[in-house]
Amino acid sequence: MKVAILGYGKSGKAAEKLLKLKNISLIDIFDDKIEGFRDIKEIDCDYDLFVVSPGIDLKKIDLPKSKITSELELAMENIKDKKILGITGTNGKSTITFLTSQILNNAGFKASYCGNIGKTLGDTYLEENPDIYVLEMSSFQIDLLNKFNLYSACISNITPDHLDRYGSMEDYIFSKKRIADFVEGKLFIEENEWNKYFTSCKNLVYIDPDLKKYPVFENSMLKFSDFYLDISKFKLFGFHNIVNLAFSMLLANEVADFKGDVTDYIENLQALEHRCEFTVEIDGVRYINDSKGTNVDSTLTALKSSEYPTTLLLGGKDKNGDFTILSDEINKKVTNVICFGAAGEKIFSMLRDRISCNIEKVPTLRDAIDRSMEITKIGTVLFSPACASFDEFNNFEERGRFFKSYLLSKRV
Repeated sequence: MKVAILGYGKSGKAAEKLLKLKNISLIDIFDDKIEGFRDIKEIDCDYDLFVVSPGIDLKKIDLPKSKITSELELAMENIKDKKILGITGTNGKSTITFLTSQILNNAGFKASYCGNIGKTLGDTYLEENPDIYVLEMSSFQIDLLNKFNLYSACISNITPDHLDRYGSMEDYIFSKKRIADFVEGKLFIEENEWNKYFTSCKNLVYIDPDLKKYPVFENSMLKFSDFYLDISKFKLFGFHNIVNLAFSMLLANEVADFKGDVTDYIENLQALEHRCEFTVEIDGVRYINDSKGTNVDSTLTALKSSEYPTTLLLGGKDKNGDFTILSDEINKKVTNVICFGAAGEKIFSMLRDRISCNIEKVPTLRDAIDRSMEITKIGTVLFSPACASFDEFNNFEERGRFFKSYLLSKRV
């Protein structure tokens, strides 16, 4: 068998290991961005199989659909008698994945998080082979699936994203919806305006994003059908993380079958780095690192979880975002907006006539942090930039690490 791997990032490298496990040695690798490999545009159809990485847009390559597979499907061939829980959505999926794996381990199961977060599914199989795989799945990964088996899954939410690849919101929704084709049991989905597209799906369980219907959050208790927990023992910042926890508990429950008070399973849960992560308190002001807030909707979610008075840091490389969407929440919660980076001028121009609080612009993130420390005397500084990081940094992780290390260097 002769196989072509398209894209040699984490997914492509894991795919190569899985192919060699099957004693396939005729493997050609194509990658436009890595020196020494052939350009993807040079590929021809003279292969028995094409293993496509999720970053590759198949609309730009003419390949026979019957010969296309992915690293996820190659890994699935080896995973026998184990459960895979799938998590997708526009925002929150990484946190849900991370929390679900922690909860299951606290409950006595051997679980690993993987996929679009951490290790690939293939590497997790090769290095750990847990009893339960908690798999974050991007829409790009779902697009490549033909044969797959999920024990249960969730769609955390759907808001506009990746429209440069999908062309329309409807196409993006249908990409997310395809996860339902591979779910054996329940599919948990946020109750929202897009639910009309999911009426044909089986075993749907709708989750109220306000937590007033199911599950119900009142008096610090989060109540499900057969179990409940005390949120006062939950350490993550923001209401949206309580919603993320609700999805995580429901997914874990499909395996663990919880009963009664299960607060013990959440007391030591950790947040993912750069996602509404408490960084430090300096002179009574709390500093929150949400560098993963790379689009406007993600920042809006973080802002809804903050309280008055908040100083909001916005900026970076614009992704064609509509920053006016933040106006109402800014007027409720925010005393200062500091705009920075390549998008600083655009954000300043879009917001200054729509918000009632102080708004300023500075050149860099370092300047924004310095200015926030000068003008914020009480409350929270929320760094949730609503932009990509690529004007100053290589990725949101590097940007978040800079935010944290610079603040910690200022702490006396």
